[in-house]
Amino acid sequence: MTTLQSGHITTGTNTPTGTPMKVAVDNAYITKDSFINTFEAQGLGLSVNSPQYQNGELDKKILQASGWINRHCRRWFDTQTIDETKTGIQIRPYNPQLVSVVLKNRPYSSINSIYIQVLKWFIQVDVGQTGYLQDFPDKGFYRIVPLLSSAGTGVGSPMPAQIADRTQLAVLWTNYTFGYGTALTAQPLTQVASTSPANLQFQAPFGNRLWAPDQPLNVYENAVLTVKKYTVDYPNGIVTFAVAPSAPVTADFTTNESTPTEIQEACTLLVTHLIGQALQNPIGADSMSIQIFNISFGKDSKVEERAKALLEPYVDRSMTLIGI
Repeated sequence: MTTLQSGHITTGTNTPTGTPMKVAVDNAYITKDSFINTFEAQGLGLSVNSPQYQNGELDKKILQASGWINRHCRRWFDTQTIDETKTGIQIRPYNPQLVSVVLKNRPYSSINSIYIQVLKWFIQVDVGQTGYLQDFPDKGFYRIVPLLSSAGTGVGSPMPAQIADRTQLAVLWTNYTFGYGTALTAQPLTQVASTSPANLQFQAPFGNRLWAPDQPLNVYENAVLTVKKYTVDYPNGIVTFAVAPSAPVTADFTTNESTPTEIQEACTLLVTHLIGQALQNPIGADSMSIQIFNISFGKDSKVEERAKALLEPYVDRSMTLIGI
């Protein structure tokens, strides 16, 4: 199966690294195996033998529901590494002040790099020194003093400090890793039965199959890092080799199945709603009545209200700004 990817934004390469800007994307919050084991899936009559499970349609609905959660909460919950920019940064080399930088996603696990962009030049802020940053990972912000600590890859400061002082000419670039995912090492991968051709697909244990696509993934044969070619189905934790590997097969990865229960439950409800509407109400009717029997669809089903109630503690209603 071809791994599903959410929509993406084409970004420019005028970045600190010279590579396209990394932006947050939608990833699944539940696996199709987890969904199949729910009461909701049983009510829909779905199983591992259902066409929707086997042809990728269930994966599509899970990704669609996960994207709805992200839009409603105005944030992402799976583990990702992204670039985030803030405008209106005042560089004060002669009058340094502590700046609080509020990030869109939390909790974050690491601030990987900070750059101040002036026009098309980048000045790197040293984040490697112990104690230089004041971190508040669970609150989603950090504090720095944005001094011109180095000049990036060029020679000298890109513009005189007197011009940069107290003027909002800068953009702050933060590369950070956030999310509720959990990094795991040396996890056994079990051969998937009835694969064609046989002996090529290996899957993570149930409960750890939702892999973070942009986090490190290492696959081993007999505890040695494999050099064989393979493809990865990240939403289902499956590695497919081009040539049969030597057992045992293990892997290091980050699983997103440690996201909050409310997020997973809301995703389950929304997937059930999407599939139920497609199967039972393809014309989009509000309700169906047969004598004394009545079924409500759409807004009358209250699924959206139930999902919103679960997500309420996670909705980000804060303003995106920089406090000084």
